[in-house]
Amino acid sequence: MHSDHIAEWILSLVTSRERAVATVGDLAERSVGRGAVWFWTGVSRTATSLLWSGLVERPARVTGVAAACIAIGGGIELLFGGLAVAFLVAAVKTGHLLHLDSMGWKLWVIAPKFVVPLLTGRLLARWAPGREMSACLAYGIMCSILGIVMMVSFPPGNRFSVSVDVSFATVAPLALVLAGAAWGRHRRFRALQA
Repeated sequence: MHSDHIAEWILSLVTSRERAVATVGDLAERSVGRGAVWFWTGVSRTATSLLWSGLVERPARVTGVAAACIAIGGGIELLFGGLAVAFLVAAVKTGHLLHLDSMGWKLWVIAPKFVVPLLTGRLLARWAPGREMSACLAYGIMCSILGIVMMVSFPPGNRFSVSVDVSFATVAPLALVLAGAAWGRHRRFRALQA
C-alpha cells in the first residue's frame, strides 16, 4: 500500500527523525480503512505544515540566512562569470579560440551552475539548523521574486534584457539547493549521533 520508510524520510527533512517515525506510525494506523491516497495526502499536509511553521516561527532569521546565501551564491557565480569572460577575451586576443571547445573550458563554465547551488544548500543547512528546508523555501521565494523583478526591470527586447530559462535558471538550481540542504542536515544528524 505505502512505504513507511519513504514517508519517514520525507518528514525527517522537516522535523526530527523520532517525530517523523511517530507521525508516520499514526498516519499508517489511521489509513487502514482509508487507503494509500489518504496516507500520502496526510504525509504531504504534515510536511507542508511543518515546513511552513519553520518559516513562520523565526521569519527574520530564516529570511536573513536565505538572503545571505543568495548574495554569496550570486557573488561566486559573478566571480566565475567574470573570470570566464576574462579568459574568453584573452583567448580572442591570443588567437587560441580552439581551446574554448575543450572539456576543461566547458567544466569551468558549467560546473559553478551545479556546484554553487549545492554548496548554497549546505550553507543553508549550517546556518539554519533545524529549519533547513524552511530556509530553502525562503530562498526559493526570494529567488523567484528576484527573477520577477529582473524580468520586469529588463523586459525582452530591451538592450539589457535578461533571458530566463525557467527550467534551468530556477528549478534545477533550487533542486540542487534542496539536495545540499538535505545533505547538510543528514551530516549534522550523523555528527550528533556519533
